Amino acid sequence: MGKATAKAIAKYGPVVIAGRNLERMQGALDELKADGVEAYGVATDISDIDSVRNLAAEAAKIGEIGNVVNAAAVAMETSTPEQIARIDVQGTVNVVETFLPLMVEGSAMGLFSSTTGRMYQPTPEQYALYAQSFGPDFGERFLAVLPEEMASGDERIAQMPRSYVAYFAAKNWVMYYAQANAARFGARGLRIFSVAPGSFETPMLPVGDEFRAMTSAQTALGRLGNPDEMAALFASLLDPSVAYLTGTDVLMDGGMFAKQFVPQLA
Repeated sequence: MGKATAKAIAKYGPVVIAGRNLERMQGALDELKADGVEAYGVATDISDIDSVRNLAAEAAKIGEIGNVVNAAAVAMETSTPEQIARIDVQGTVNVVETFLPLMVEGSAMGLFSSTTGRMYQPTPEQYALYAQSFGPDFGERFLAVLPEEMASGDERIAQMPRSYVAYFAAKNWVMYYAQANAARFGARGLRIFSVAPGSFETPMLPVGDEFRAMTSAQTALGRLGNPDEMAALFASLLDPSVAYLTGTDVLMDGGMFAKQFVPQLA
């Protein structure tokens, strides 16, 4: 979805992409350039604040910094809670704190949350921590108050592994974080929002026809999402024509959340 979004937002100017995997990043660069995008790449680990600052410095050499999209994330099925806290949580703080002072007035920042974030209920300790979403150790503090199990009346959710708890909690926090930064961005003439994807055809989606069929059946549209659809949404949300949209989370899940949690009319 990040690569598709990079292509879609190229209409706003040169695109700088970042990633830890140099081979994958080069492949994405080659694709973007083949499609006529003026694209640049910077090796970056967003969990490392100095690495993010280097990304910003390299981007500033190319031109003024406008829209920023943070698509970096790890999968809950294959990651530890520590990795999720470093990338999805601390990495997001690093991106916001680094780029906020540098962005050109009138531009916007988009973050990736998830439908899973809407299924998570933070504990009082987590809510208290949310108000302190800053600093190079926030990911560690986030992990320190992470419950061992999910608090949920749904037994399937309550019994999920702790890496799933970390992922659900991280995405819930991303939604909060976008809202909590609205005034700070607004004071600079900037916007911030998050987008919550449902199940999309990406490498992070578990493989298997049976899983895909089951997941598709959970949506109102009966299918998985296409990354180009998410890219088109991001491009439209970054457009100045919707400059009144900020501090909110936009859900794009093919009606999965609605179908699963709201009784549907016959």
